[in-house]
Amino acid sequence: MEKRAIQSSSFGEGFASLVADNGSVPVSGPLTVFLDRCMTAPELRKSVKDSLPALLADIAHFLNVSHGRFPGVIDHAAKKIADPEAREWLVAATDAFAMERAFLNSLTVAAGPIRRHLDQDKIEALLATQQRSFEMLATSDRKGCPAGVAMAFVLDWHATRPMLEQAALMLSVEVQSCALPSPATTIALADALSGSPAVERAMAFGSQQLLAQQKGLWHLIAARHHKMTAM
Repeated sequence: MEKRAIQSSSFGEGFASLVADNGSVPVSGPLTVFLDRCMTAPELRKSVKDSLPALLADIAHFLNVSHGRFPGVIDHAAKKIADPEAREWLVAATDAFAMERAFLNSLTVAAGPIRRHLDQDKIEALLATQQRSFEMLATSDRKGCPAGVAMAFVLDWHATRPMLEQAALMLSVEVQSCALPSPATTIALADALSGSPAVERAMAFGSQQLLAQQKGLWHLIAARHHKMTAM
């Protein structure tokens, strides 16, 4: 269900606002704050400190399972987006996310195995279902939907990338700069691809559905973390 129409002087600016409003940061942000506290506040109780390795492993593992394999969201979308205006952006995004996959793999190796819970089988089934959802959205035949999915993914990844950099520092992994198309470039592409109400609605729909899946991933990580810290 489409939550609301994009309203802005520029479709691209409105699209970026929609992504920010519905993106992962409200869920991932408190986890970033926790990582900051672990680095700067030695007075934290032992049970909280002990949950740090588990959180780092969950962040690395779950993101790697969801996005560390080829083909990913952008690769799937690239096969469906025929607009010539998007060609340069897609080449840059697919090449850059290949480097992000390598970064995720490095984080996963450094973080070590995740802590298995009693509901681990359900979690793994959920992640497999989510991967299929990412693919279905990115390969939709609805014109504009794959583009909305890919652009929303890139914008949301930029927003949560600082947490991965923080995790990398804590795991002594070399921090790579993110080479994905910039938010400004992505906003410009959204403007270029908008041209009809139907396409704009499809881009908004694709973005919202992608973000719902991505937030679900962060909710899973956050729920496991809260369970650990409550022990």
